[in-house]
Amino acid sequence: MGLLFWERVNKAIKINSVKQEWLAEKTGIKYQTLRSWVSKDILPRVDDAVKIAGELGVTVEYLVMGTNSGVSKEIDNFYVKYKKFSIVLEYLELLNQEQREDIEAFALTLVEKKQALEARKHTKMA
Repeated sequence: MGLLFWERVNKAIKINSVKQEWLAEKTGIKYQTLRSWVSKDILPRVDDAVKIAGELGVTVEYLVMGTNSGVSKEIDNFYVKYKKFSIVLEYLELLNQEQREDIEAFALTLVEKKQALEARKHTKMA
């Protein structure tokens, strides 16, 4: 039961582009305590689960049961859709802000080139 709880917490952490350290700080839970709960598959007390869910923008119901009106489906769909990019995100976390901005600018250039090529194709077809 706890393992699924922490898997859902980690999904929400990735979606929010934060880290466990951030979550610990925001919830007032010591980072070592949080890490221990995760590694030992221990469910937190209800009040701590409420803090965790609140900071991650999900419900305790979602974290415990995997169900919730639309939130859990949205998170699961996002995770499935973008799981293939998780390694890229892990690498990006290792870079500083300037390096991330350079990569963002590069990606934007690639998108603009792709859009220009598609526009030329449509122009030729017309």
